Amino acid sequence: MPRKKLTYTPTSSSDRISWLMTLPERIISFRPSPKVYIILLIALGLLLAFYKKEWFVAATVNGTPITNLELLAKLNQQFRGQTLNQMINEKIILDEARKSNIAVSDSEIEEKLQELENQVGGAEVFESLLAQQGQTRNSVKQQIRLQLIIEKLYQNEATVSAQEIDQFLQTSSESLQATDSAAQRKEAQDLLKQQKINQVFSQKFQELRQSAKIQIF
Repeated sequence: MPRKKLTYTPTSSSDRISWLMTLPERIISFRPSPKVYIILLIALGLLLAFYKKEWFVAATVNGTPITNLELLAKLNQQFRGQTLNQMINEKIILDEARKSNIAVSDSEIEEKLQELENQVGGAEVFESLLAQQGQTRNSVKQQIRLQLIIEKLYQNEATVSAQEIDQFLQTSSESLQATDSAAQRKEAQDLLKQQKINQVFSQKFQELRQSAKIQIF
């Protein structure tokens, strides 16, 4: 049985209303043949290939194309393991923070970011350094968030004695930015505490990684 066409033209107001009321049903029942879909897909593919060649071809060498699929496959082969491992580590840290009810606020991150900018000579210099290293402000914020989480997780296990501060000042005071005695002592304490936090974290993280249920596909 041939399909009903949707080209009917009503001749009166009542016919027009009736035709409009039943139009949705006729549209729903209208089914183009599979050949129409195939032709449309082929046409769309040709149009994309012609007008958006950069979506498919990353480069050409003496007329031979290097496709984006080839490029992505190579990148996946080289960096997938490293990137996936980093993401797994971050997930483990975030899960541990959640279990310990530890959170880092945006204001804490911004404060730390401001400290970094001041240390390198201002926001403009900081942005330039990020560009040179291929990083973005958001990626640095994520690193700061993880670092602050680690500090909150293990700060109570990283104590610094007055003797350790004195010894540091005797051997490494030239590496400090502060000039007066009190500020130098505070800076030395912060540096030593950070070193100890990193040491504790390195040990604890190995245990967390081993106990985590990780499935890599």
